[in-house]
Amino acid sequence: MTDARAPQPLPLIPLLRAGEGVPDRDVLATWHEALAESIGVELPHDLFALWLYPPGGGAELIGPEALAEDELPVPLPHPRVTDEQANALGDIVARAGYGSVVSLAIRFGSVEVGLLLVASLTPDRYGAAERALLGGVADAIAPTLARITHQQSAPQPATVGDLGAELAHAWIEARSPRDFFALASEVLGRSLPHEVFEVLIPGPAPGQQYRLGAHPGGPPWADPQLVIGKDRLDLFGLFAGEPTLEVADAAGDSRLPPDLFAEELAAGQRIRTLLGVRVTSAGHLAAHLLVGASRPGLYRAEDLTTLTRLGNILGPKIDGYVLASQLNVLRKQLVTLRSAPAHLSRVADMLATTAQFAEATRRLAEETRSMLPCERLTLAIRLTDADRVVLVEPGESKHWADLPLVPVSGTPLGRVLSGEAGDVVTESPKVTELIVPLRVAGRTVGALVLAGRGFGTIGPSDVAPVQQLADLVAPYVELVRRAVMLPAPVSPGWKRVP
Repeated sequence: MTDARAPQPLPLIPLLRAGEGVPDRDVLATWHEALAESIGVELPHDLFALWLYPPGGGAELIGPEALAEDELPVPLPHPRVTDEQANALGDIVARAGYGSVVSLAIRFGSVEVGLLLVASLTPDRYGAAERALLGGVADAIAPTLARITHQQSAPQPATVGDLGAELAHAWIEARSPRDFFALASEVLGRSLPHEVFEVLIPGPAPGQQYRLGAHPGGPPWADPQLVIGKDRLDLFGLFAGEPTLEVADAAGDSRLPPDLFAEELAAGQRIRTLLGVRVTSAGHLAAHLLVGASRPGLYRAEDLTTLTRLGNILGPKIDGYVLASQLNVLRKQLVTLRSAPAHLSRVADMLATTAQFAEATRRLAEETRSMLPCERLTLAIRLTDADRVVLVEPGESKHWADLPLVPVSGTPLGRVLSGEAGDVVTESPKVTELIVPLRVAGRTVGALVLAGRGFGTIGPSDVAPVQQLADLVAPYVELVRRAVMLPAPVSPGWKRVP
């Protein structure tokens, strides 16, 4: 038994060229024999059994042919074969006289495609290292078995009509881009097996890409976790001006990071084969469509043709998602612009009739929240030091001189106060902030800071109404600021209390 701490290299896996149709029994038997001999160099065995799970159900023995006479109860995936079920089959074989048996299901992505059983007459021959090696063999042959099962279910290459008809139901029923493209991936998988299916639209900044295929709904670019920077994936450099992309083995390609889309693959795997097409709609680039697998050299020329056909079908749908989301954003902006004058009128009336600054700021926050998706409002006010401010929250009743001075040099707030930036929007997964100056007589006396929950809640399109609000509030703030900065009055001596 090999030391589990000394991992063995993966044996050479023979390729199975499936051709245009399903490989016949002789081809599969020859491939099985070559595979058994290759594995036997690193993993000696007396029995090397391999079953395929065809799309119609059941288990199909690939080899050895003589094992069919034993009518072993091969576990079937419902939806998966558990370790207990695989071990139960191994126990039956062990009772037949084999001293060491390893049995495990073969998975491609989330689908069971076959079952592998290796047995030796020698007791205790297989330990942890041998089991790990056999698991690597199962992962290596999984794409081959997946292709066979897909060819069995769809022996003819998919046509545009076939893909369109199968996508029609998903087109109507899917409620989000993520749901629709998951169904599209399933449809494509019947003729083109893959582990990664990505739809990337141009991101919010030049060179960035957004994973529309993983987007749960709402305006695109709203989830920063789905944004891929140019430094991580340069699609335009990768395609190099061509309409299609084919990478036979990404292991030595520095343009593709080893952990790219790793969350879509089994632990420890990376993309080895990659196909891509540029998706256009109405004469412009709509997206890039990528499919990939963890085995090199998996795809053929006809697979790229199939992917191109799918891209032509998906182009209008991708455009529809983007345009619908942009329309919702425009509607929101239009509502804000239409309601802004009424809100500003109420703010002006409130400031003119409210004597207490604490009450005025509380009501200002309420009015702002009714105008914009704002969770928090803060007034950053300069007193004496140009690089320090006091932060006044709505309803704050303390004297400003008693509030701590906060340094702002080098911060987004400091850039606005110094005039380096007219306004600043900062975004993170949890909060988005918009900062605009409080201007009085050509001077910046402070800043209005609005914060919204989540990414993209407040954006550059909100700057105009927020700046109008700040300009309305600024004179009121300046009156209070000057009163705070006035020295305390000195009483005549005869009025002083001893």
